[in-house]
Amino acid sequence: MRTLLIRASESALLQREISQRRVTRSIAMRFVAGETLDEGIDVSRELVGAGRTVTLDYLGESVTDEREARTAAKAYVEVAGRLGQEGLPSGVSVKPSQMGMLFSPQLCLELLGDIAAAGERTCEHLTLDMEDSDVTEATVQMVERLQAQGHRYVGCAVQAYLHRTAADVRRLSAAGASLRLCKGAYAEPAGVAYQSRTQVDANFARCADYLLREGTYPRFATHDHRLIRYIRRVADHLGRGRDEYEFQMLYGVRPALQAELVAAGYQVRVYVPFGSQWYPYFMRRLAERPANVAFFLRALVGR
Repeated sequence: MRTLLIRASESALLQREISQRRVTRSIAMRFVAGETLDEGIDVSRELVGAGRTVTLDYLGESVTDEREARTAAKAYVEVAGRLGQEGLPSGVSVKPSQMGMLFSPQLCLELLGDIAAAGERTCEHLTLDMEDSDVTEATVQMVERLQAQGHRYVGCAVQAYLHRTAADVRRLSAAGASLRLCKGAYAEPAGVAYQSRTQVDANFARCADYLLREGTYPRFATHDHRLIRYIRRVADHLGRGRDEYEFQMLYGVRPALQAELVAAGYQVRVYVPFGSQWYPYFMRRLAERPANVAFFLRALVGR
């Protein structure tokens, strides 16, 4: 089912069908703050008021021309400006393919540099989202180049299901980048990715061990209570303070667990997506957890 849903996230036909239906749009808004920046800011204010910090993500990926990439970059510059006006403890996440990575790495570097400069004083971090394995190396290099340009608050996500990730964690930590460790949400072949949950979880734990020992403010993106307990235990054993790392969770997913961690004194950051291009993001959220699919089907039946 996971592979089918991930493939469905890439279907233009399904995107048109689902995006145009009022019922499915309303269900998707469980995971998406809205289609406008104002809606993203409103949700962010609520989360900050409840003790979280936030990461804003203007949805979109795999753009095909320079005009579209520059429009997306302009939107991110606006996001950085608004975050400064609001004074919210926040950062931004950007997909390199949204900035033209797939057809012009140089344009992508230019636009990410513009966003990094705009957010230098208003954002806590600029994180490059990790997409499928075809652009993993290019994304890692992009972080290294932005760091070399002096944008020291730039990092990226790393995906525990990829065989190469442990090496990337060491490589990027050596560069001083703050990393978001997640499991991964794309369909990848066995040659580049672990295929079983047990293998992915074991690699996640290995990478978490290294980040807690050697990393620059590690960010653990997981809703898995077993991994959260493991991270808490290792951090305590190493004497790592609760303000020296954070847990990251998705908007609309396990809010009770978020509140529990905040109450226990842990740093919790919520990933807040907004924008009209929500379909691929929504389908990958369904693919990640069977509970999400069950929620979707129950909501459809209830309608």
